[in-house]
Amino acid sequence: MLDRRTAIAASLAAPLVLATRARAQGSRRPLVIIVGAPPGGTADGVGRVLAEAMRGELGGTVVVENRGGGSGLEAAERLVRAEPDGQTLLMANTSVLAINPSLYPRLTYDPLRDFGFVGKVATVPIVLAVRRELGVNSVQELIALAKSRPGTLNFGSAGTATAMHLAGVLFNQMAGTEITHVPFRGSAPAVTNLIGGQGLDMMFEPAATLLQYIANGTLVALAVADGQRAAALPDVPTMSEAGLTGYVATQYFGLVAPAATPAATLNQLSETMARGLGSPATRDRLKSIGAEPAASSPAALRQFVAEEIPHWRELVRISGAKLDGGG
Repeated sequence: MLDRRTAIAASLAAPLVLATRARAQGSRRPLVIIVGAPPGGTADGVGRVLAEAMRGELGGTVVVENRGGGSGLEAAERLVRAEPDGQTLLMANTSVLAINPSLYPRLTYDPLRDFGFVGKVATVPIVLAVRRELGVNSVQELIALAKSRPGTLNFGSAGTATAMHLAGVLFNQMAGTEITHVPFRGSAPAVTNLIGGQGLDMMFEPAATLLQYIANGTLVALAVADGQRAAALPDVPTMSEAGLTGYVATQYFGLVAPAATPAATLNQLSETMARGLGSPATRDRLKSIGAEPAASSPAALRQFVAEEIPHWRELVRISGAKLDGGG
């Protein structure tokens, strides 16, 4: 006969044991990874590499479900409504985890309250790149030019209050410049404008998007907006190395589940993800699309997000951006 303590322990462990057994036997229900972006692009690419890595570890079906639009609002709301059984996860980006709480007055979710944290997946270095015709080859040269022509230079981004827009806000704040923001509906039209000489002077953009244009000389990469150099651009300095000490604006992805997901399930998923992301093949695939593997524990991701929210809140405040919706 089981004593009370043993019975309680067994009941708490049961969901994890059953989930593990179901996956080992090839559960008919797939593991779903929601990605808050349409097919194509860096976010979708990272999500599909993650799905393949998890599939290799679990042996079952893992699918990517694209829910684009609204700075990830639709994707986040889909996750919050899901069953907390570890079968539906969200690969959340910087906007979902840290920017939206300050951007939307009526946001329907709170990252720290409504998400169960699995771990960080990857970071995507943001690079500051200018059109070659601008005639600058360093951050200090750009700052000098911008100060000599206040308000006349501009930078494009994928939209208002995206991580890339706020990277520009941080640059203006730290450099003392007045470079005007020009928002687009997505990165693609902004990049087309920049490389086509249609009005933009520069962009803060994930390195993967701009690599081919940097390689062929259309654009000049001045700095990486991260604490360390990007593997894809080893000769390009960080912002700190370029003179803006302490400047960091990173696009990152973290894997989360509904808040009520058992801690044991979150830990198991985190360990599975870490094994998958640790394989040389997976690391190479991530690097090929401009992402840096960055697996972490559930606790580490929660702490990271808790620290990131006030950082981005200040940049949203400086930008003056507020968006309708979220409720």
